[in-house]
This record gives sequence, structure tokens and C-alpha cells, in this order.
Amino acid sequence: MTEPTPRALLMRRDVLTGIGTGLTGGALTLWAGATLLPKAAVHAPDLSPPHAEPVAPPPPPPLMNWPSLDALAGRMIERHVTPGLSLSVMKAGVMLYSAGFGNAQLAPKHAVDTNTGFRIASISKQFTAAAILLLREAGKLRLGDPLARFMPDFPRADVMTMRELLSHTSGLDDYLSGRHAEMLTTAQSHDYTQQGLLEAIKGADPLFRCPPGLKWVYSNTGFALLGIVVERLSGLPLAEFCRQRLFGPAGMTRTAIDPLTTGDPDICEGHRANRSLRDGFGQVWPVSASFAGGSGALRSTSADLCRWHSALMTGKILNTESLTEMLTPVRLKDGAFAIDRESTHSPGYGLGMRLGFLDGQPFFTHSGRINGFTGQLLSLPFEQLTVAALYNCDGANDGGFFPSHAALREEAVRLGRKA
Repeated sequence: MTEPTPRALLMRRDVLTGIGTGLTGGALTLWAGATLLPKAAVHAPDLSPPHAEPVAPPPPPPLMNWPSLDALAGRMIERHVTPGLSLSVMKAGVMLYSAGFGNAQLAPKHAVDTNTGFRIASISKQFTAAAILLLREAGKLRLGDPLARFMPDFPRADVMTMRELLSHTSGLDDYLSGRHAEMLTTAQSHDYTQQGLLEAIKGADPLFRCPPGLKWVYSNTGFALLGIVVERLSGLPLAEFCRQRLFGPAGMTRTAIDPLTTGDPDICEGHRANRSLRDGFGQVWPVSASFAGGSGALRSTSADLCRWHSALMTGKILNTESLTEMLTPVRLKDGAFAIDRESTHSPGYGLGMRLGFLDGQPFFTHSGRINGFTGQLLSLPFEQLTVAALYNCDGANDGGFFPSHAALREEAVRLGRKA
């Protein structure tokens, strides 16, 4: 059963309850001297004779049996916290745990498995950031370039830079804000061209919150514009650039930017709690991927997201300079850190990535939330540990959703650190 889609949920700041206690801006000074990159992999010399037949890699080790994690996930399904979820844990490039629970759709029921695709909303931002950094590596742009170099007709494009767009310090407002509910409703059933998306962005009111570089203001608008920059500089649709330069090198086989109709039966339906309905949920529709663009277009699996962070940490996507840029907290024009004061566990922001500390160890993360879907992707680079959790529920109308997610994530991190 479905219900009318209410006022649209935003793809916005990290709403997930954090691990650990609140951090102060001063704690972020640790980032300046921290090296987040793991030691370079040491490869043994190739001693095989010339023209030898390639040797098949050994099969991956069996997944871990973690009953406590199964129980927490199963309880979320039994208590109707979410219709379905996908959870994966990877360490040093080895998948330790990957499982699906509950249902991807409710009528008729279709179970979640490890191939089930979820909209990942703002987790997508780090992919857009990586795409921009790859173009920087190719000499096509500099992070200090003004937006006007690529979009001369965009308002105030001459005063905001690529770095400011990537770090939410451009001063732009948010075209995916609930203030634009009518536009967001239209976007649920319409695919947009690049020009159509630009027109929608320019029509959002207000377009700006403050001058660039003065404070941290979460902005889907900035990342949507960055997605268009990727297309203009590469000559490829964002979906194709990501497939060739990001998904493929990371070994992500179940990740894509989809049109409205994909024909893939393994893609979830989105839901929101509605206790008046038989199953406890009503179906809701997120905005189309073409409207979310570089701010939140991707769908993926929890296993693929683990592969993505593993590829980042081992230099398969970006060079050391670019990855360091991504994972270094940005400062405002006055020299202060650009801090999200509403996020207690990851208040710092790099380029498309949130930054924080757990038990004194740095981590990087991003969550995503859009009508019908929620997720989080988190890595502790010193331990090469990644946890990804995806839900086909947006957590609205249920005060137990985020505490349940936090408990599941914390147990996954605990078990992963012990493995």
C-alpha cells in the first residue's frame, strides 16, 4: 500500500546519531598533523616466468558469523523500524560480513539480499568530490578556480571556488530544501537534462545564504553544480564518468546513477513509517537521480560501498595528494575550521567527506537521507575498517529509527575492530 507523499525530506546534514561524545572545534587541530593514509602496499616482485599463464586469485575467506549483529538487524525488522536493510563490514580489503534483512518491497514482498540496490542520497557527494579531484589530477581544473570558469552565466560564479563548493563554504543555499516542496514533488516523476537542472537550481529562492568562505552551510546546490562541471569538462554524462573512472576501478558492480525506470528488480522501494497501514510503512518516492545530480544521485549496495572506501584508502582511485585534500578539514577565510556545529561526532568537513574521531582515532564518513532511504558509510583508516549500512526507510515518524541504527553501527565497528 502507498500513502500520499508528504513534504519532501531533505538530503542534508548528517542526521545520524554519532559514535562517541561531542567534539570541539579545537579537537579538529589533530587533523592538521594526522596522516589518514595507510602505509603503501608493498608488492612482492613478479618472479613468474615470461608468458606464464595467469594464476587465479585465491577465493575470499568465508564471512564471519556474528550472531549479535544478526540479532540487532533482525530486531529492527521485527519491530518495524525499517522494511529492509543491508549491512557490510570490510577490513584491509577483506569482506568480513555482508547480509541483507527484511524486504526491498512489501507488495508483493521481495527480500533484501547482498545485491539489493538502495538510493544512498548524500553519500554520493564523495563520489562527486572524487570526480572533481580526478579532473584536477588531469590538469583540467584547479581547486582555486572560480565557478565562472565553467559556468560564466551562473549568479556570483566569479566569487565562489571549486574548493568552496566541495566543502559547503560557498555560501549557496539548498535547492533540495523543503522550502521548495512543489518543485521536489515534480522532481519525483521527471528526468532532467543538464540545462533543466540548472534552471531549477537558479529558480530556488533563496539562492545564497551568505558570501563565500564566511561559514559552513550545507548545500546540495553546490554539489549539483559540481556534477555539471564534471560533465562539461569530461564530455561524459555524470553516470558514465562515474562508471568508468570510479565504480569500475573500485570493483563496484552494483552501483549506478539510474534514470527513473531502470527495469532492475533488485532496486529497493523507499518507505516511511505509517502505523495506520498493515505493514507499518507507506511507500514514498525520492526525487529522480537526474534532479539530485552530483548531490545525491547514486544507488548502491552496502558491499559496494565498502569496496569504494577500500579502493580510496589503497590509492586505486585518487593519488596521495588528492586523497589528502579530501580528508583534510577545510578552513574559512578567517582561518577557523569550517565546522558543522549540529554534528557532534563528525563536525569537520573535507571535500565531500565528514571527519571525526572515535576513541582518539580519526574516521571519515558520510550519511545520506532522502525520501524513503537512509544510509551511512564510515571508515577508520588506521585500522582499514569500513562499515556500510543502508535502509529503505527514511526514519521519519519513528523516534526509534536512529537509536537502532546507532546500536547496529556501533556493534559492527566493535566486531570489526576485534576481527
